[in-house]
Amino acid sequence: MGCSSGKLCLYSQCAAARREEALKQRKELSQELVNLRGELA
Repeated sequence: MGCSSGKLCLYSQCAAARREEALKQRKELSQELVNLRGELA
């Protein structure tokens, strides 16, 4: 992405990619939580 991983990236393209990745992870975690709740029920 062209930015150093240790610093906050302010480039919009990079920020959009990070946001997209975060949303994807959130969706996966939400689905995992639903699955775990189903196993416990």
